[in-house]
Amino acid sequence: MATTTSPPSTANFSYANYYNRRLERSIRRHEAKQKSPALLLARNFFDDTSLPLASRLTHLAQRLKELMDTDDQASARSQLAAAIFSRAPSSFIDECRMLFEEMLEHRQQLWQRKQDDDIMEEGDEEITQEELYDALLSLGWVSYQLRSAFLSSLSGVTQRVIKEVIESDFETEGLLSQCLSWKDDVLLPFVQSIVDSESFINDRWNDRLQYATHESFIHQRSAELFELVTEYPESLPAVRELSAALDGTGRVLYTSLAVEWRNALEKRLIHPGAQTSQIIDVYISTIKVLQQIDSSGELLAVITKPVREYLRGREDTIRCIITSLTEEETGGDLYAELRRVDAKPLEEAFDEEDDEEMPTFDWIPPPSILKRRGVISGRVGKVRAGDILSMLVGIYGSKELFVNEYRVMLADKLLSNLEYDTDKEVHNVELLKLRFGEASMRQCEVMVKDIDDSKRIHANICSTLNATTISDDHPTVDSAIISHVFWPSLQKEEFENHTRIQSQLDRFAEEYAKLKNPRRLVWMKQLGHVELELEVYEKDKDGHIESHLKEVKCTPAHATLLAHFEDKTRWSVEDLATETEMSEEIVRKRMGFWINQRVIREAQGSYVLISVHDAKSTENSFIDHDDDDHEHAVSFGADREEEMQVYESYIVGMLSNLGQIPLEKIHTMLKTFVAGSDHKYDKTPQQLAMFLQQLCKDDKLECSPDGLYKLLKKRS
Repeated sequence: MATTTSPPSTANFSYANYYNRRLERSIRRHEAKQKSPALLLARNFFDDTSLPLASRLTHLAQRLKELMDTDDQASARSQLAAAIFSRAPSSFIDECRMLFEEMLEHRQQLWQRKQDDDIMEEGDEEITQEELYDALLSLGWVSYQLRSAFLSSLSGVTQRVIKEVIESDFETEGLLSQCLSWKDDVLLPFVQSIVDSESFINDRWNDRLQYATHESFIHQRSAELFELVTEYPESLPAVRELSAALDGTGRVLYTSLAVEWRNALEKRLIHPGAQTSQIIDVYISTIKVLQQIDSSGELLAVITKPVREYLRGREDTIRCIITSLTEEETGGDLYAELRRVDAKPLEEAFDEEDDEEMPTFDWIPPPSILKRRGVISGRVGKVRAGDILSMLVGIYGSKELFVNEYRVMLADKLLSNLEYDTDKEVHNVELLKLRFGEASMRQCEVMVKDIDDSKRIHANICSTLNATTISDDHPTVDSAIISHVFWPSLQKEEFENHTRIQSQLDRFAEEYAKLKNPRRLVWMKQLGHVELELEVYEKDKDGHIESHLKEVKCTPAHATLLAHFEDKTRWSVEDLATETEMSEEIVRKRMGFWINQRVIREAQGSYVLISVHDAKSTENSFIDHDDDDHEHAVSFGADREEEMQVYESYIVGMLSNLGQIPLEKIHTMLKTFVAGSDHKYDKTPQQLAMFLQQLCKDDKLECSPDGLYKLLKKRS
């Protein structure tokens, strides 16, 4: 203790006595505190670590009761709490949290035994648990000093129990009710036993535990959102209970749920390894699930945005959608969607304005955005409930793309149909007319009518030729007569048919000219199929050469090449190219087909018809031939190239007159000016950007760093 000297004055001397008396009183109070019962209890509580925490708490509560008998209860409890938590080590809170978890787990086990109808025997353990509950209630730390540890233990056990109950179970109904029953039977009594009644009411523990149960249920389902979608509609019970849990939380978890859902789709669905048809199926299931959860359509717009953008960038998305709409084998949900009785035209589905509807006296304005706790983006849109097709078409924003793609697919199906059977296609066209409009499907109707007319015309011509033909050489030509103006661009390849094949075509064309004068047929020689019956020589299992008839289906170009070998058995590549007016490269590719069929062999740069002697000496060999057999009659790239040439002319004209133009302005001007031409502009800004980049690569345009396009000035 430090001492100071004071001046020899009377006033200063009295101040020194005053300071000395205060110092003596402080020392006496400090010594009294060191001997206080609360500090002694706290010191003994932490010094004696041989006993478990539960036993020490029980012993401490008993000593507190003795202290409360001789002192004020509130004062004794606060003094003990201050002494305990001022001396408590850093690990004391974690020890208490673990103790709460053990106590709650013990109650959970007892509840589970009751559910399983197991016989329970009461022993010393039950008595110890009751003493521990009384001790915690008497100490009163749970509501204040140990509140965070208590809440943490409740949350951990609740999440663990709910996970065991509902994990990977999407079909069982009543799982949410089971979790709420567990809350009422286990959590609520547990909290009531260690929290005083006043704190239980003031802190609204019943509502708090209800909210925590719903929140834990949502968190568990958030980890299984992708499985929830892929297993729909079997997972419908789980979807409805998730919606009910969201309602129980006031839907404040909308944002976190949207983020989890969106991340799951981006991680597990949007990648190059997933097929387009699989992505579309998951997208449709996501639409149905979200319509069950959120009727506003806001979650749907936020969650599926990356899926829509990814599908828009895939080239085969529209083809997969059209195939699913029209093919029962692969259609699934989309096939049934097209056949819905309550389906509306796409114009009505896209129309989000309801100003034309007359208001009624029952009209109620929508709730304010500020009062909706589940709002994510701040926008309340009108949802198109159940209209999956309109949402798929809305990915591109234009139905013309789907109509054009269907025209291409329809043309390929009709031209490959050798029996002229159009019943299925007529049915599909009628259904598509209800959704896309009659004007959009008019060309498809003409295409189907062409095939029906071809069947009737073919029957008339064949009957005429059979009546006028004396020999056994009956007509063997089946034709599909089309109005090329209404059909998409078809494959083009010019060559000269063999005279025997061409004579059959000429006879058919002459009869058509008589029947439909003044119309004339223009044969598209590269299209169609030829069925041939060939006599080939092959070795049997024993190695003997045997002759047998073999039916082969090939293209007209293949048939023309093979027909020349009836005139002579050996042809060079140059001679075949001259006779058929094909290039030598195409002749080599075509002849590879007949070599693999064991009909032709290659010898010294020429092609020779295989004879019996050749079959004995020639080993079975196959060559790789990249043969374009025209599996599709429609030229998928022809229309696109023609459209792009039209767009290019418009773009060049714009840039010549206006100079530098940004992408958005080019897109707007193309929509305005190309609308009245034969080729409608239905591209997205992303597709236009790719086309402009290609023009830049072709040294036709150049793009400045600020995104402005202009014509490339060529240096002289």
